[in-house]
Amino acid sequence: MDKRISLLAATGLAALSLGAAAPALAAEPVFPLGGPSALVLQPAPDTGASKERSLRYELAYVGPGNSFPGEFTVTVDLTKAAAVASVRLDPAKPRPNCTTSATAIVCKQQGLSVGTGGNGNSFDLLVSAAEDAKNGASGEIAVTGRVAGAGVTPVTTKLTVGGPDLYLGELKPKAEVTAGEQQDLPLAFANRGTLPARSVALELDTSAGLEPAETYDNCRRQDHGGMGATTVCLVEGEFLPGESYQLAPDSPLHLKTTERAYQDRLRYGVVPDPAPVKDASEGKPATGKKLKLVKASAAVPVTDSNLDARDARHAEDTDLNPRDNERTFEFTAKGARADFEAVTASPSGKVGDTVVAELGFRNKGPAVISHLRSGESVARTDIVMPAGVQVTDVPRNCRAVSADGSDRAEQLGAPRYFCDGGMFADVSGAYTGRFSMKIEKAVADAKGSVTVGEPVAGGTKPLAFDPVGGNSKAVFVVEVKGGTSPSPSGSASASPSASASASPSASVSPSASAFASAAGGTGGNLASTGSSVGPIALGALGAVAVGGALYVGVRRRSGGHA
Repeated sequence: MDKRISLLAATGLAALSLGAAAPALAAEPVFPLGGPSALVLQPAPDTGASKERSLRYELAYVGPGNSFPGEFTVTVDLTKAAAVASVRLDPAKPRPNCTTSATAIVCKQQGLSVGTGGNGNSFDLLVSAAEDAKNGASGEIAVTGRVAGAGVTPVTTKLTVGGPDLYLGELKPKAEVTAGEQQDLPLAFANRGTLPARSVALELDTSAGLEPAETYDNCRRQDHGGMGATTVCLVEGEFLPGESYQLAPDSPLHLKTTERAYQDRLRYGVVPDPAPVKDASEGKPATGKKLKLVKASAAVPVTDSNLDARDARHAEDTDLNPRDNERTFEFTAKGARADFEAVTASPSGKVGDTVVAELGFRNKGPAVISHLRSGESVARTDIVMPAGVQVTDVPRNCRAVSADGSDRAEQLGAPRYFCDGGMFADVSGAYTGRFSMKIEKAVADAKGSVTVGEPVAGGTKPLAFDPVGGNSKAVFVVEVKGGTSPSPSGSASASPSASASASPSASVSPSASAFASAAGGTGGNLASTGSSVGPIALGALGAVAVGGALYVGVRRRSGGHA
């Protein structure tokens, strides 16, 4: 479940153009101008003003060091757009040092720095179809830049009056599912625009417990590890205004529920005229089958109910109304189970030494547990420190409490800590935090503990989805060399080193992000050392919520919500 970023998150996706590199002296840096390569405009209505669309250009810093001096001049050439469009600076996002005329907009900027972001390196335009421009008429906006001692790559945006407007039909699958079952996905859409789409991309963004049952040669799948996967199918053809289309009878789609299911999400969408890409079957065995679309026998219903505007991305470059290009559906798996095992350690040292221990839990599966819908933690780790040690550094996701679990103001030196496990726990992922502690004295038979469970006042209780209670608690000891210390005993989950290795999923989970220590030291990290791409954004976590990464092969946080 992005900042996975979906295809719909960047329909211009590959449509985003940074321009071709302009010739420059070998020693000169080259700064790219970014902007969409195409934009479709609503034709002017018979009465009233034309609908404006946003258009952003951005000057990216890619030079040496952290900044580049000098005055950058960016020129927006409107001479080839005048016959088809009206273009103006967006008054809601003003920029200083810009001048406008009938044929150009010129903006100046002093210097360019890494991380300037926002309006610092970008400028926003509003574009609408000219009153007398005909459906299908086209023009272009050419953007160039210059600065002494460097090159600036240009970018050109093709403007078209009219375009496709793909409206996606609503699916109504069963929301409560069980592992192993399949449901039909009868994807269908209508073109309610003024021009045909020459091709379409169908996207299925699935969280970890869901996956398409079929494989086709014109579909590509990008796996996001525990976060799920994105499948994009590119279908060539001419999809005419006023017509509806559905999957061909010989190329159905079904959604399969896997044993990894818990709380899952499907995001599905359609994008007109995606950027050209290499053969989708490249790099994988051919099946001999292609996903196909045919005209529907009946029009797709045109109700606007249940559209999720938050999840509509940027199909806006090639679709007249991107708000209805994408929908989402959420599932709950009946009887989902996951075994959360306490992860402990046995550091050793002499009195006066400072030792570290990775403490937390791991998900042994089979389900991937996420609370991305609610934003609540999947679990709490309750860590009791053994006598004789003084905690000197703790992860930021942990808070100190008194021995009875009551609140405590001072974060260091506490006898007990409650640690937030984050909103997501992948199978085979270990979610641990690094504690630093000074050995102050040897205490006979001093034992602490690590317990994973559902947060409650004063501690934890057993997790409803965890059928294995015996390993949810483990002994935590610190061996004092030359002193008296106990041998580890208790749960088999005790591990001599919770941080021995890191596995590919460390970047997947929101709960696996690296945290600075609460005490300001270098220690406290909450890390997934378990079993890949993280919200990606897709995201922002809406994106994360469903796999979240843009399938760049066909067409781009932290984004939709889970």
